[in-house]
Amino acid sequence: MSERQSPYHQVLAADSRSALLAALEAADHPLGVAEAAEAIGVGESTARFHLSLLVSAGLVTRTADRRASAGRPFLRYAPADPPGSAAVDEVASLVGTASAPDRYEELAGLLASQLDGTADPGAAAREAGRRWMPELPAAVDQARARGDSAAEVVTGLMDRLGFAPERVAGSDEIRLRACPFESVARRHRAVVCGVHLGLLEQTVAGLGDGTTVGGFEPFATEDPLLCVVGLRAAASA
Repeated sequence: MSERQSPYHQVLAADSRSALLAALEAADHPLGVAEAAEAIGVGESTARFHLSLLVSAGLVTRTADRRASAGRPFLRYAPADPPGSAAVDEVASLVGTASAPDRYEELAGLLASQLDGTADPGAAAREAGRRWMPELPAAVDQARARGDSAAEVVTGLMDRLGFAPERVAGSDEIRLRACPFESVARRHRAVVCGVHLGLLEQTVAGLGDGTTVGGFEPFATEDPLLCVVGLRAAASA
């Protein structure tokens, strides 16, 4: 196999990701997360994280199988040949993942730079955030099943992603006091904040109760950082 020329080859520095890529290349069909995890002996959440980074670097492609019944699409992964760029989905995978190590911050910045050069970076990033929503863990689905309010679902999601959310008593306003990619967002605000807005919109839309994101104010204050999310309940009949 010819040497890969992806500018993001540092993603393969981790043994687990190198092993995942080798497993995908050895398979005779695209693998689901469970199959990929079993192939290299790691948990599914770990495999999902590493697969997202491989996708972000253009080394792996991700496709969704349509389900006969309602529910999330079943995602499959296969090696990209030749490695593609898929800049919008790369940004969505990285700038929305609080668990991404610090050393991937530079990569996220490079990807955000790519998207910043498009005709409408904010709109493209917003759409990327909506598409990325099916990648989120089952915690959101569990919150829906419990009947949690939209504010509770969003607060729980943003807490898991590292935004240090704070609900304002007596309202559906949520204040975000941290951002896992703050330094990248300060340079590429339309892209990073656009991804997060799309993620929020898709989350509340999935609740099916008519709730919408009524307001989103990134960097309401610069120092200390504060972003504000406002939810709007469905109008009464």
